[in-house]
Amino acid sequence: MKVLIKNGTIVPVSDKNVLYNTDIAIEDGIIVAIGDVKNFNSDYTVDATDKIVLPALVNSHTHASMTFFRNFPNKIDSLQSWLSQIWVYEDLLTEEDVYIGTKLAIAEMISSGTTTFSDFYFFQEASSEAIKEAKVKANLGLTLFGDAKESEKRVANTLPSLKKIKQQTNGAIKFDIAPHSIYTCSAGTYKIANEVAKENNCKVHTHISETEKEVSDSLKEFGKRPLQYLDSLGVVDKNHLYLAHGIFLDQSEQDLLKEKKIPLVHNPNSNAILGCGIAPIKKYLENDILIALGTDGASSNNNLDLFLEMRQCGLLSSATTLQARSIDPYEIIKMATINGAIALGRKKEIGTIEVGKEGDLILIDANSVNMLPHNNIYSSLVYSAKSSDVVTVVSGGNIVMENRELKTIDIESVKRDFLESWENIKKRATR
Repeated sequence: MKVLIKNGTIVPVSDKNVLYNTDIAIEDGIIVAIGDVKNFNSDYTVDATDKIVLPALVNSHTHASMTFFRNFPNKIDSLQSWLSQIWVYEDLLTEEDVYIGTKLAIAEMISSGTTTFSDFYFFQEASSEAIKEAKVKANLGLTLFGDAKESEKRVANTLPSLKKIKQQTNGAIKFDIAPHSIYTCSAGTYKIANEVAKENNCKVHTHISETEKEVSDSLKEFGKRPLQYLDSLGVVDKNHLYLAHGIFLDQSEQDLLKEKKIPLVHNPNSNAILGCGIAPIKKYLENDILIALGTDGASSNNNLDLFLEMRQCGLLSSATTLQARSIDPYEIIKMATINGAIALGRKKEIGTIEVGKEGDLILIDANSVNMLPHNNIYSSLVYSAKSSDVVTVVSGGNIVMENRELKTIDIESVKRDFLESWENIKKRATR
């Protein structure tokens, strides 16, 4: 299919000083031309007049099917108490639940401009069906808990299907090895994760230093801070690791991330809601640590909207450093686009608008009342834009939303099935 995006204000995110007012030609899912495109007989043309065209967003850390647990439970006082309640319900989920929960999550992400996400959950085959139907991209985590024996079993049961899915989707769906955390996984599990990632040329994705308790417990149990402990296991490898949260990293750990070029995924809303703390992102940037953005799950956020995440990232940094606009808005946009692509091992495919990359784009209404005037386009995108300003979304050259209408998801059917599944989950919990 040949798609032409005409007359847009292009924000390529390849260079802060580069903006275009021009056209984009996409053929067979790939951007083939940017500029005054002539002799391109498109099958479909999108008028981007008065629209800002941005690379589609990348949600670098989420648990998609936790949409079921949005605003639930109501009584929590810490990450640990929240997890203890959530895990009870997660044990009740079926493949069908995960399929429909993922589909609702994808609908929310497309509606807010995200076409690629990193999922950290279970029943990956069910998730992959929802992803394929919606025509988006994802890194599916092969989630690990417990000791080496349990992890070997999970890998044996799940890895073959993930390899098959990656091959069948030509890499639109990739997989990561995802040991949950140092407080739920043994050293043996992390070593298995590391070996499997190396053998399969994929990433290790794990939670790290999300609370002060995690750090103090690590010091007591291992005599090391969490990242130092992972490094002692050989997991901190620049070729295949990205980390979620990292709120409490000391200077030695920051130096290690810089040295090994390990991406860190910042989840400001989730961290704030759960009372975990706020990562010192300005300091991390000053230490040349690559920062991507994630929403975490909808149960702890409680949405999957990266526009809110970008805004919150900037606001919380300024509030905690007592420095107005402490992070350049352009850097925040990079976190939600190209930095996420790098974290997920997709730098060559997505994250910027360039010839040769995949046609993953979003069109934002530049005439929205909350966007005018555009005195600084990057500030406007971070602090003024709302996800509802995203009018059209293109994923791999496929129009997955146009004029706010989802094209690959029957949203009314999904909402109906989702609510029915949630009622069934609650009934199972009372048996």
